[in-house]
Amino acid sequence: MPQNPTPATAGVTNPTADQTIAARFANHTMTVLHEDGLYRHLRFDNPEKPGQYPFELITWPYNLVVKSGWTFHFDIDATPDMFVLFRRTAFSGEINPGYWQEKVRAGRDEIEGFDPDTFERLVKEHVVQAIREGSAPRGLGREVTTEIFEMGDIDNEAGARSALDSFDYKGWSFGETWEWNFSDYNPGFLHSCHAIRHAIDLHAAARKQVAA
Repeated sequence: MPQNPTPATAGVTNPTADQTIAARFANHTMTVLHEDGLYRHLRFDNPEKPGQYPFELITWPYNLVVKSGWTFHFDIDATPDMFVLFRRTAFSGEINPGYWQEKVRAGRDEIEGFDPDTFERLVKEHVVQAIREGSAPRGLGREVTTEIFEMGDIDNEAGARSALDSFDYKGWSFGETWEWNFSDYNPGFLHSCHAIRHAIDLHAAARKQVAA
């Protein structure tokens, strides 16, 4: 996952899902509940569909809290205005979850979790490699599909790892898989990152309109 704070390396694990999440906020507008310098309380909602993905941002020097159904508290000692941090480390309208997760003080257990798509990708890559190397018995791909993806309890990490550990086909097994990482960003964290990014754009646009 990306860790570099510069926009040039900002990335998202799934661009299609990224665009879908970002679209949730396309028609949101901003309501200022409080704003005094870096002390802000802003509410965002879709006026055409009230109650659909509303969220709030609260900031004070070196801190930002987003409440979007999930709550994440970001802080960094080097940047008093957190809007500056988020704007500087991502392209306009995009996010940088790899870097931003490092700034989460509260909500860290909600950043990542077991991802079935990542699990499936890693398993299939391992099988393909075995087939290419000639170590896989004939029919391995079909057996993996049946025993793991169709019959396995793989909606959770414990079940997925159990399915791998117990798999044996004609003497072939997955071997040591305890180091395999099946985690990816939780939808709630990506949702909140996009909410922050869109909110900062709306706030900047509102300030330009006032100044004009």
